[in-house]
Amino acid sequence: MSAMLPIGLTRMSMPLVVWALHFVVVYSLQGLACARALWRAPVAGLETMTWVLWALTLLALGVIALFGASALRAWRIARAQTDGRTETSRLRFLTALSALVALIAAIGVAFTALPVALLPTCA
Repeated sequence: MSAMLPIGLTRMSMPLVVWALHFVVVYSLQGLACARALWRAPVAGLETMTWVLWALTLLALGVIALFGASALRAWRIARAQTDGRTETSRLRFLTALSALVALIAAIGVAFTALPVALLPTCA
């Protein structure tokens, strides 16, 4: 069964990579918006940059949710195995850890996006 659920360090860390990319892109675009007046025209009551930052945040949360759902599904499969083998215990631990990493990354993305929600683009 473990061959069907490959969990490695790369797969476990992908939600954190998405969080880091979101952090860099959001704050870089926000800096460009303030320094170069990039996408500052209002659209539907908000600046275009704000809409772009919201879209990137939703995209990041969606990708992290996919990784988290995959890890949760793998954890449920691993939890159903009760053979008492060390490999099964290891797989169960790694899948649970992957789901928790995805949750932490989602919290990180939400925390990073908090200024976008509460402040104007160049506050």
